Amino acid sequence: MTLGTILGVALPGCSHGNGNERKSEAYAAKRGQFLYEQNCSACHDAENLELLKQPPRLTGLFRKGTLPSNGPATDLEVRNTILNGKGIMPPFRQTLDKDEVEDLLKYFHTLSAEPRGVTK
Repeated sequence: MTLGTILGVALPGCSHGNGNERKSEAYAAKRGQFLYEQNCSACHDAENLELLKQPPRLTGLFRKGTLPSNGPATDLEVRNTILNGKGIMPPFRQTLDKDEVEDLLKYFHTLSAEPRGVTK
């Protein structure tokens, strides 16, 4: 079974420059969600971490302007944290490839999108 089958998203035409950029972005974010659930949620969404320091929730990550580490909430800073780790978070440089990290970032941006009906 392929990742596309698991996610329920058709892969043909997603990255061939045929006007499906929105479909491609949606696929990347969905893939990022899958990668998050496989690699990140055990800590970031855990409810009972008696022996571990509570990792920050990632909902609204980019909306807040600063990261829990007080760094700027930018793709570069989040990418570096994923790849190199920070504090008790281990590095994922050997676990996730470049495209997977980019898909995670796209997913994190969907968590930071303005709620429906909210205007600036």
